[in-house]
Order: sequence, then C-alpha cells, then structure tokens
Amino acid sequence: MSAPSLKVQTLRSLIRELRRSVGQHEKIHHSPTFSYLMSQYRRNSVTDMQHCHEQEAMAYLAQTCSTYLESIRRYQELHDEYRGRGERSVKETASIVGFKLPNEH
Repeated sequence: MSAPSLKVQTLRSLIRELRRSVGQHEKIHHSPTFSYLMSQYRRNSVTDMQHCHEQEAMAYLAQTCSTYLESIRRYQELHDEYRGRGERSVKETASIVGFKLPNEH
C-alpha cells in the first residue's frame, strides 16, 4: 500500500471514529478536534520531492490515535453488553456464552 493511500485511509478511520464518538446528530466539521486534525494533515503533507521525518511521526501518531479511539468504542460496546445487572437466571447466563439448555418437561 502506498504512503498517500495509507494517509487517506488513516484520516478516514480517524474521522469515522470521531463521528461515532460525538453522536449521529452532531456535525463534526465545526468541532475544534476536526479542525485541528485537518490542519495537522494539511501542514504535514509533502510533495514527492520531499522526505520529512515529522510526516512519518505524524502518520504513526494518527494511526495510534485511530486504533485507540476504535478500541475505546469496542470496549464500551462489550462493557454495555456484558456488564453485571444483578442476578441472572441459568438460561440467561447460558445464552450469553452461546449454550442452549435442554428442554424441560
């Protein structure tokens, strides 16, 4: 995968996670986080004739932030699904882990 497409893919994943974190009804284009993110991407873009260590460091940082935001979201989804809600029946517990209880007569 080439560097420009990797940068675009990382930018898209960051924007996707930002959009998921702020909610469905809010526009992220007017948020300070989005403005900062886009300014950093524009500032660190270089031409084919240049090689910049700072650009590589920013790409690594962007990928790390994207992974972090996605991991937080996934953790929250799992936490919401499996958090303790007091006592559960044996049938509910079995269904959570994917088992079916035999039919009772």
